[in-house]
Amino acid sequence: MKVHNRTTSFALVASLLALSSCDKFLDINQNPNAVLEAPAANVLVAGQAHLGFLMGSDLHRYSALIAQQFAGQGGSGIQTAEYDRYNITATDLNNAWRGGIYGGAQADLQKLIDQSQATSPAYSGVAKIMQGFLFSVTTDAFGDIPFTEALKFDQNLQPKYDASADVYTGIIALINSGIEDLKKTSTFKPASDDLIYAGDLAKWEKFANTLKLRLYLHSFPKLSKTSNASFAAVLAAGPVMASNADNFQMDFQAAANANNPIDQFEKSRPSTFFPSATLVTLMNAKADPRRATFLTPFPAGSTTYVGAQNGTGAAGAPNISFSRMGTYLRGTRTGTGINDYSGEAPIRMLTFAEHNFILAEYYARTGNLTLARTSFNAGITASMTSANVAAADITAYIAARPVFTAGNAIQQIIEEKFIANFGVAVEPWTDYRRTGFPVLPLPVGALQPQILRVLPYPDLERVANPGNTPARPDLTAPTVFWDPGR
Repeated sequence: MKVHNRTTSFALVASLLALSSCDKFLDINQNPNAVLEAPAANVLVAGQAHLGFLMGSDLHRYSALIAQQFAGQGGSGIQTAEYDRYNITATDLNNAWRGGIYGGAQADLQKLIDQSQATSPAYSGVAKIMQGFLFSVTTDAFGDIPFTEALKFDQNLQPKYDASADVYTGIIALINSGIEDLKKTSTFKPASDDLIYAGDLAKWEKFANTLKLRLYLHSFPKLSKTSNASFAAVLAAGPVMASNADNFQMDFQAAANANNPIDQFEKSRPSTFFPSATLVTLMNAKADPRRATFLTPFPAGSTTYVGAQNGTGAAGAPNISFSRMGTYLRGTRTGTGINDYSGEAPIRMLTFAEHNFILAEYYARTGNLTLARTSFNAGITASMTSANVAAADITAYIAARPVFTAGNAIQQIIEEKFIANFGVAVEPWTDYRRTGFPVLPLPVGALQPQILRVLPYPDLERVANPGNTPARPDLTAPTVFWDPGR
């Protein structure tokens, strides 16, 4: 049943994106049921808008700088330049935690579950799957987090923190419950109010299963035996992502406050967030044809691409002598200026390309290099297709990749996944912590002795929930349960 048109949905998205830039939309300790009761369609739009904006803003910037897909510039005191040298404080995380994660997207999704579970479980199923995704990203970034008591709001203002391993167990159960809900009789079902899959519940099930594969893969290599059978069972049962049409991504529009948050940030704070030399060097070494859409040439009009070295942006005069992000993350060109982009590019959160790299790593780790190579090639093809690379160039690029061996397969897979996940929040950082690839140099002038492995807890959480918020003395210590260590 169509309960919402897409134009109306995007009007609400625009207002929510504007609200999401501050910490005033919904306090984490406020009961979401106290908010004016809204139709399920409106609550779904709100939850998806919050999620898409979050995954293209704070969580993306922190993790993209740490994983060295991007580098901060602009001079001393500029936010991205300071983050890039690990000057990330507890205060910096307040907005992402309260206004974005718990008081924003999770609050909306919990409200949707509460009001739709009994009569319209198609909505609650979608909400549970999205909750599982966001909880997974949150625990991957912070380690132990509020989970079992997290969304009780005024019934429990000081939720306990659950161990990250227990959070993963709970997430799998939450996703499975969501899949079950999708298959139940439902009075109302999402349609055009679903800004991600337009009400296609089969795609939600595919995404849910691929998300489980991502989570089980995170246990490799530290806890391979624990997740091997679970991974194989999900893969055998399916369904899983089958094409780029199954990508879990949030689309945006070329309208004020409705364009994607990566583009919004670049327009509001230009020349402070450049592609990292780590990423650009990897792509240059392979003459990667995705550079034409991922990046802009430097100098303009040339055929060369230059990345910014991480950590250099806080010292000396601002430097803009680098390639910038291109149409892949910002949308179509509308002119020749540095900010002449439509802002329509989607925020990609889990793609079919990543799905194939997940399979490639799994097969490589379980001894089947033939299937690993097949999935690896499929991942490259999916990524390059989404970047509008010509078929002949895709074929040539794949043919030039070295033969897989037991000694080089994982590095090849993760480095290609790192490139394909350009613009994806947290996951490239997770892959680095699990595998050590790509090799990351310590940023120039870093305030920590090693690459960060976890984010600080927000300082407002320590004020509001002092008895439960864990200590965080070392941001470079292995913290998440799957992290094998430095």
